[in-house]
Amino acid sequence: MQSNNFHFIRFLAASLVIIGHVYPLNGRQDIIEQWSLGLFPSGHIAVCIFFVISGYCVIHSRINSVSSFSYLMKRVLRVFPGLLVALIFTAFIIGSITTTLPLADYLLNLKTYLFFDNLKLYPHTHVTLPGVFEHNNHSGANGSLWTLAYEFTMYFLVVVVVFLFRSKWQWFLLAFCAFFIGYCFFFETLQSNRILPIIHLNIFHLIDFGIYFVLGMLFYVYRHVIVLNGWWALAALGAWMLTYLIADAGYLPLATIMWVRYFSLSYIVMYLAFIKGPLNHFGDRGDYSYGIYIYAYPIQQTIVSFWGNEMSPLQQILLAFILVLPLAWFSWHIIEKPALKYKLYFR
Repeated sequence: MQSNNFHFIRFLAASLVIIGHVYPLNGRQDIIEQWSLGLFPSGHIAVCIFFVISGYCVIHSRINSVSSFSYLMKRVLRVFPGLLVALIFTAFIIGSITTTLPLADYLLNLKTYLFFDNLKLYPHTHVTLPGVFEHNNHSGANGSLWTLAYEFTMYFLVVVVVFLFRSKWQWFLLAFCAFFIGYCFFFETLQSNRILPIIHLNIFHLIDFGIYFVLGMLFYVYRHVIVLNGWWALAALGAWMLTYLIADAGYLPLATIMWVRYFSLSYIVMYLAFIKGPLNHFGDRGDYSYGIYIYAYPIQQTIVSFWGNEMSPLQQILLAFILVLPLAWFSWHIIEKPALKYKLYFR
């Protein structure tokens, strides 16, 4: 792929996750969520950005892989080694430090090891550890991991899409347009908390994240046709903000804001991604976004557990960055990057 700012944007998105989590973990309301009429919490913004970029990069990976198996194995190498070590760190380092149980009882407790069910990505979610963070506002040990199942589901979607539409992308575009119209029509029905059996995913979240992912795919497929222009990016932002004014005045349903946001945010992300400049080389020394994402939550929960009443949200954010960045460095250089070398076996 041509030079881009994907590493920098993913780093910013991972950082925004830290900012977004500090408010609910301290029992406070997210400022950005308030400004957006409750429609777009900080953490949600970050995840949507991740999915747009992922859609673009992952379909590139599949098209340039010799087979679906090769492509999926590369995805496995990207996700699971880092995730396994993060689970070990959370269960045995963070858990041992913060549990209210005697250490021996904690280490012998079956629930400590059920936490590793998260490696399945589609677990009957085991988000808590025995005696860990039980006095915090939220008891989850790592509340960021739930989105990984939605991400990996999109990887399977790419296999299906490439198989069906590789030589006829216009049909993929038409299928997406038809699906999106149907989604808007049945929007209120889909917002209910219906869970898909077996994979235990919320249907609305799957569609919501999936639309951002598919838009990223379409930006890749039509990259030689779509013009990425600063004025168009401003127009996209303006259209998004205008729907707030109109919907807030009662002339449009609030859902319209979300529908416009899919396209506006995706275009803005893609425009920013391909601006030429020094940020094109931001990831030359490492891709730390995944490490930040999988380690930040337990670190932030630990900060709340020990100093939540004594530190402001800003101080907690800064301390979280100080503690998480070395872990992200370790995750990339010691775990993720060495694991990715095994991709050579699947070319």
